[in-house]
Amino acid sequence: MTSYRELRERLQAWPKYDGCETVRRAPLLTAAFPGAFNMSSTEHHWLGEYGGFLDWKHDFVFSTVQSCVRADDIERLRLGGRWHLGVFEMADLNGEVALAHRPDYRRLQGWQLEEVVRFFATVGIPADRVHASYCAGGPVAELTGGAYDLPVVIPPDTLSHDALCGAGVPEENLIPDRTRDTLLSLHVHRPTPWGYRNEIFVNIGTRTTPDLVDVATSEYLTWRPVFEGAHLRRDSIVDLTELDAGAIGIGVGVERLCAVVNGLDRVHDVDYLRPFYTALRHALPDTAPPEILAAGESLRALHRIYTDLHFHPEAVFRPGPDGDRLLSPKRRKRTARLKRNVSRELDPATLAHLLAEHAATQSWHPHLSDAIEATVRAVTHYPASNRRPA
Repeated sequence: MTSYRELRERLQAWPKYDGCETVRRAPLLTAAFPGAFNMSSTEHHWLGEYGGFLDWKHDFVFSTVQSCVRADDIERLRLGGRWHLGVFEMADLNGEVALAHRPDYRRLQGWQLEEVVRFFATVGIPADRVHASYCAGGPVAELTGGAYDLPVVIPPDTLSHDALCGAGVPEENLIPDRTRDTLLSLHVHRPTPWGYRNEIFVNIGTRTTPDLVDVATSEYLTWRPVFEGAHLRRDSIVDLTELDAGAIGIGVGVERLCAVVNGLDRVHDVDYLRPFYTALRHALPDTAPPEILAAGESLRALHRIYTDLHFHPEAVFRPGPDGDRLLSPKRRKRTARLKRNVSRELDPATLAHLLAEHAATQSWHPHLSDAIEATVRAVTHYPASNRRPA
């Protein structure tokens, strides 16, 4: 068995792009995602380094293991999902690379895709179990499902297709795609680069009956949006133009990859999560498994959010009258959705015990124990009548 800690450290130690620096992970409460929680790897650091997500005035290459909260994924657990978490870690492989001058993408993207296939081989995943999607090209309006109606036709991502084949991934394992899964087309509250994206899967089934688990994404950024007028809003984007700079990166879902490497049936059985879920099932013995997972992932996300609120030095917060750190109204509303999922049958003592189990297995997040009281207080102050019954 490969422990989560061991896999996490192997990803951190994998060779990085020249000049890469190790940085503290972004807080879950960052100005890069106002009113929400951190959902990606680069935005917080680009905002701090460049003041935005475009106009990379100098090279900046960094490495970190980033925490992300995606609360919407919790509802998928109620539908039988096995691979979703309320809070998870995303590690780069070769570093998050932003370059002031446009690189040779055929070389750079080829290199990072070859590297991810090579890393998988070192943890027991051969190239013939790797599957990947790539953009098949088409009009922007079609690829974005009507989200952006621009007079632009995106060429097929033959570069990634050819690089994956060159890395040993069988041609039949490549999935042509015409959605935003493979065209990175965002406006994250401010001008944001567009580019190509690959979802990278591992087949945990058979050749004839594949069962694909999404464990990583690869990106390379090639365009910048053109805005009409002075307003840099999403609805003011009217065209795309080529970037004169460039960026690449691979994000690996550490928990999912750990589950796949160890042949686990679901991500919640990864070693560092197992004690928490054992304790939660004991506390709620008559609760259906999907509700256990929804409650558990909501509680875990709340624990991480309140830990960052009180202890991450870069967290964005509202100062309270007594010097307390408070969530913004929009973030309070989002945490209320999570608190509703935490069973009213869990009293303060039980909540504290569960959070102690959660903290004990994650020494890489050293302040989890310090935030147990604050998390319990936040959950129990939410009206019990609004929390789900067991």
